[in-house]
Amino acid sequence: MQAGPPAGAGELWAGMGAAALSGAALGVIFPSWGWDWLAWVALVPLWMAIARAGNAGRALVYGYITGIIFFALSCPWIRTTIEHYGELSAGVGGFVFVLFLLLMGSYLALFAWLGYAVGRGLGHRLLPLPFLWVAVELLRTYTPMGGFPWNLLGYSQYEHAGFMLVAPVAGVYGASLLIALANTCLAALLLRAFGGREPWPRRLDAWLGIGLGLILAYATLPYHPPANSDHDLHARLVQPNTALSGSWDNARLEQFLQQQVKLSVPRLPAPKLDLVLWPEQPAPIDYALQPSFQAATAQITSATQAAFVFDQVTYGVEGGQPDVRQPRNSALLIHADGTTGSRYDKMHLVPFGEYVPLPAWLRRIGGVGKLVQGVGDFVPGSEQTLFEVEGHRFATLICYESIFPQLSRQAALHGAEWLVNLSDDAWYGGSSAGAQGLMMAQVRAMENRRWLLRDTNDGYTAVVDPYGRITAELPRFQAAALTAGFQPRTTTTFYTRHGDWCAYLCCLMAAVLALAAGVRRAL
Repeated sequence: MQAGPPAGAGELWAGMGAAALSGAALGVIFPSWGWDWLAWVALVPLWMAIARAGNAGRALVYGYITGIIFFALSCPWIRTTIEHYGELSAGVGGFVFVLFLLLMGSYLALFAWLGYAVGRGLGHRLLPLPFLWVAVELLRTYTPMGGFPWNLLGYSQYEHAGFMLVAPVAGVYGASLLIALANTCLAALLLRAFGGREPWPRRLDAWLGIGLGLILAYATLPYHPPANSDHDLHARLVQPNTALSGSWDNARLEQFLQQQVKLSVPRLPAPKLDLVLWPEQPAPIDYALQPSFQAATAQITSATQAAFVFDQVTYGVEGGQPDVRQPRNSALLIHADGTTGSRYDKMHLVPFGEYVPLPAWLRRIGGVGKLVQGVGDFVPGSEQTLFEVEGHRFATLICYESIFPQLSRQAALHGAEWLVNLSDDAWYGGSSAGAQGLMMAQVRAMENRRWLLRDTNDGYTAVVDPYGRITAELPRFQAAALTAGFQPRTTTTFYTRHGDWCAYLCCLMAAVLALAAGVRRAL
């Protein structure tokens, strides 16, 4: 699928404009823009720019432009968060945001450079692009600094139940691949129509059209998931809407605990509760060290006869005293009879939020610290924990752990019958980050066909069914509680059993094409 690339400044400026167009389109296909239909054409300008690039350096530039604009439009909350809570000036905050854009944009620059090199070697410049796209998405799931798989292409179609039937088979990467393939078919047809003579036979055009038609027909499949009328268990999700600012003295903590007990215990007759959830939030609660919190917990479990799960900062112990140098972001279970159950320590920590992934000398040069002030670097957990309630098991995902497909998948594979996501989205204010976080959590439910209970501090508290539908939710920025039913599930999906096979297959396909390109150029 090779185009004869024109040389000179005209091609460069046209390619840069096309790359910018793709970046803008990719940036608005996610909440809160929500123009998801653009996903089906968003990559076409970049694809055509890579096909017509005069050299690999220009292709790299095109990819970089697309990546920078994409992340600037879809993740503007990065800047406001680091300025408001990182104690940085507007200038320094803007500089750090630019560094973020340069870092994340480099993934698409790498994609475009590899795409050009492999495609040119093959003589079909579009052929490797959809596979490389998914391979690079997998790469940024694990890098940099533990990974940042935010707003992968496949997430854009989360509201389309028919298309997202791919999720329990191939995960979000399978959705990304289908969208990328559709863009590839369309770009190839446009190159034939407007790019002059192409190196593939004309009979292939019909197959490209058929392939594009089949993918789009599948994407618009009128599928309606079955209703979920049976609810064996009921949970109460508490949304405290606690302000991040302000000091915490004993009086404020006592007032907070009293308010939370009131929210945790239903006033009106309600179904028997099995689980009460408190989210990740800024109140400095510590069950082991605070008798007042222990008393509040006893009130909740006694009044509801339900298990109680909450998020807190816990510490290692040295010499019989808490070691503040070893904080952990933890979820703790208190059984309905008041006994202490299992604890889960968050494994995927937030860079610059819960630890600074820089050596000490570099921190001193730039004065770069953490968004969460007043504690040392958090210590990551080493393994998942399955909690048990009423003979059923579930797993917790703390904060942005819900964006990592492998964590939810491993939990379901090891026996979790539903998922709980405890988060504090107050860091993001009224930005798009909260809605995007909920979107990705919904896809975790689809991939593993599990109910997901998402309890947050200030909004996007919701109950998600195994098909990604929100069955109950709370309004944002209000202190409130939600009682909702859900169903434990033990069956596993193909994706749960086999993981990210589609993403790794794309990596293999890209490697095979690269090898073929090398052999062809050597002959």
